[in-house]
Amino acid sequence: MEEFSVLAHNHMWDLTMLPLVAVAVDFKDQAGEQQTMQQNLQNICLKTGAPMESHAATVLTPYAFCKLQEELVLAAHYASFQMDDGSFHVRHHTKLEGGRKVIWIPREGIITCSCHQFEFSGILCRHALRVLSTGNCFQIPERYLPLRWRRINTSPTKLLQTTPNDHAERVQALQSMVSTLITESAKSRERLDMATEQISILLARIREQPVLAQGAKDLTIHKTH
Repeated sequence: MEEFSVLAHNHMWDLTMLPLVAVAVDFKDQAGEQQTMQQNLQNICLKTGAPMESHAATVLTPYAFCKLQEELVLAAHYASFQMDDGSFHVRHHTKLEGGRKVIWIPREGIITCSCHQFEFSGILCRHALRVLSTGNCFQIPERYLPLRWRRINTSPTKLLQTTPNDHAERVQALQSMVSTLITESAKSRERLDMATEQISILLARIREQPVLAQGAKDLTIHKTH
């Protein structure tokens, strides 16, 4: 019975630690990708010379900027045609069929694409960027620079003090901090090991805190929009 009790206890410990191990592994995977990206961006190289690229380089984290830069480079290979309803049809210059529908409302700074890449990743697609370039837009519209992909130049304490009290906004601020954390941690093995260890400890402490119904409700709404 004593041996069974020890085995059962060890089994329960394994089950308890699984979420933390999974998070740590996922964090290392993301950090590995970030580290590769960081090595390529030690000296940021502008590839298109477009004002939108220069603007994005000063606002976005290295990882997000590299993803946007890829789309900007590809955007040059696409043609855009304005349709009778005011929307744009965007397709690769070598294609005669297919393509994406882009709706651009300059007065409101709104642009949407039928590929829905921005809705999935928070990075504007090549189709939308092509239309923005055609429309003489020299900066990425503010709403298409999500907080979670922006560089953070202030301390976490000041960020929390200046962040609106809206739960969704605070979640976005946290996402931005995490993105910066991964970028900074990926610069060396020592930083990565320290971050992984501290995140595991922090997660354990957070899970001990009670969950308020309103906060959970707001977070659910944030995820579904």
